[in-house]
Amino acid sequence: MSVKTDFAKTFIENPYSFFKQTHDIHPVQWINFFNSDGWLVTGYKEVEAVLKDKRYIKEIRNLVPEEGMPPVPATLMPVVQLTRNMMLFRDAPNHTRLRGLVNKAFTPKMTERLRPTIIEMSNYLLDAKKGVNEHELIRDFAYSLPVMVITELIGVPKEDRERFRIWSDSFVKFIDFNTTQADLEEVAPYLEEADQYMRKLIVAKRVKPGDDLLSGLIAVSDAGDKLNENELVATCLLLLIAGHETTVNLITNGYHLLLTHRGEMEKLIADPSLIENAVEEILRYDPPVLLTSRWVGEDMELGGKQLKKAQVAMLALGAANRDPAVNKDPDVFNVSRENVKHLSFASGPHFCLGAPLARLEAVVALETLLKRVHNAELLEEPVRRNNIVFRGFEAMKFRGEVR
Repeated sequence: MSVKTDFAKTFIENPYSFFKQTHDIHPVQWINFFNSDGWLVTGYKEVEAVLKDKRYIKEIRNLVPEEGMPPVPATLMPVVQLTRNMMLFRDAPNHTRLRGLVNKAFTPKMTERLRPTIIEMSNYLLDAKKGVNEHELIRDFAYSLPVMVITELIGVPKEDRERFRIWSDSFVKFIDFNTTQADLEEVAPYLEEADQYMRKLIVAKRVKPGDDLLSGLIAVSDAGDKLNENELVATCLLLLIAGHETTVNLITNGYHLLLTHRGEMEKLIADPSLIENAVEEILRYDPPVLLTSRWVGEDMELGGKQLKKAQVAMLALGAANRDPAVNKDPDVFNVSRENVKHLSFASGPHFCLGAPLARLEAVVALETLLKRVHNAELLEEPVRRNNIVFRGFEAMKFRGEVR
């Protein structure tokens, strides 16, 4: 099914209506979803169970022999190999090993040290918009802030930051549920370019290491067998591309919700102490990632349905977040909601490594926008990106006085 079909267009504009209809029938349902037959899981309890159960896996190669898999075109093999080395698509013990090598850089304690830097960056970006009343949120702010933060943390030169935009767009298209062969062929060269860039940067860091995550990982790699060169490249590209991509969507979705729910925005302006809770509600109500997936590792039961080995389970995080069994009035956006429950950072072994950093960036970004942009309002309803997995906007134009 192409993204140009009516269903795809309707789904991208409002996936929650489809999720609700599906969930009302059954929280675990066998369907054809964007040309893929599999189990669509929409219930909070069921999604969380899959995320925490190690019998559901990421690597289909561990279930099906290579010769039983559809052949990969030679033009795509370099990019397929790149993604296979990313911890996001690996299972234990390799996932555990790779995650352990970078985990210390993303703990809440280490992340909190970045707060002054993130505040400074946020204000720097808005200072550039003083005297201008019309803005484009993603270009002027929501894209730039996470890129500045993650490139600084990993050790990418400032002059190379803009190069990650097209690489990021290519990555999210490559792993989308609705990607066509033509899409894959189109974006593969950009991801190969990203791979080559990272290899050259590693060479430069070996000659002149810095006080950054990449230099630290190189030292670990060179000291033993914990991290090979391909894993090093894949790990850093995953952190750079996927890490900032989701945060851009979180900030943009959040500010859009506030601009379209004026009462909730006024609550935050009147009581800034609600900001952290508001970010959790944004994550619940309109998350940056709608879907993830697992392969069924063995015959088993889920929600009263019998799942078979090597079938796919498509986990609707956005649907689980609106399950009325865990969140009362789930279709109401409420920044003062008590006990917000969501699975937007997943759960279990693959719980999002960058969750503390994403939360901090969103808190600081929205705090700064609310404090410094006065009389903000949308100029037009923004267009959603043509992506099934990642939920964000192409651009978001608004007006407001920056003080």
